[in-house]
Amino acid sequence: MSLSKEYSITVNFPVKYINLPSDKLVANHLPENVAVEIKATGFNLLEYKLKQNRNTLLIDIKNASSTSVRNNYYIDCNDQLDVITGQLASAIKVISVNPDTVFINYNKKISKLVPVKANISIDFVEQYQMTDSIMLAPKFINVFGTAESLEKISFVETAPIKLKKITGTVDLKLELSKPIGNKQIEYSQNTILARINVTKFTEAIMELPVEVENLPPALNLKTFPDKITVKYLVAFDDYGKISASDFKVAVDYSKIDQASNKLKVQLLKSPPKVRVVKLSNEKVEFIIRK
Repeated sequence: MSLSKEYSITVNFPVKYINLPSDKLVANHLPENVAVEIKATGFNLLEYKLKQNRNTLLIDIKNASSTSVRNNYYIDCNDQLDVITGQLASAIKVISVNPDTVFINYNKKISKLVPVKANISIDFVEQYQMTDSIMLAPKFINVFGTAESLEKISFVETAPIKLKKITGTVDLKLELSKPIGNKQIEYSQNTILARINVTKFTEAIMELPVEVENLPPALNLKTFPDKITVKYLVAFDDYGKISASDFKVAVDYSKIDQASNKLKVQLLKSPPKVRVVKLSNEKVEFIIRK
């Protein structure tokens, strides 16, 4: 009999504000919860009294009224009682909302085009490596915010992710991280695509003649040894495509030190498909003949 009678109770609801102007940003903190006084029979109120996770109420700020201060507006929540009532069960009647007024301070929204950087940690199986840099799509996104909030943003980073025991190409959909504590920042999109091309590499060795740079025509310089070995990594698919002509190692006559009979060996050319190039000799001895 008690539950069949009408009662009034106050219930806290989380709220979401909708229909914000597309060219503006809210500069102040809006209430995340409102206290709603509702009236109904005890049976109908029991659910709201006991329920922990309550539905989010939508508050429309499209028709917010302006104040005497520039870019400042307010919403009279009690003007939206019927709208709020419509979001609850049919037997519930909304009596009042607290706070009854929500003030909004707008700032002008501007945009800035910035690059995206991947925050990916990769653990490869032995002999496997990336064939090129991580490919992102898109490489740039628009960031929206106030002039002040965008001033320190020069790039956007993906949410950190760790990949383990990778042996092949990986395609990912990555979330974009937002600056901590800066709710005035918006992105043109919240996810991007990434591709990591991976293949198996092998070690290769090639013997090359030591050439001489900047040698006067009247002189002859001979190095000891006159050939050195270059060691490098190359993808299995490219192993047979690398030749000695793709490399060039040399010493520079103009860098001779009279107090030493050795010259530093320089790697002047190597194909873009190889990596981790090592020379068997960092320096070679020499003699000069006229």
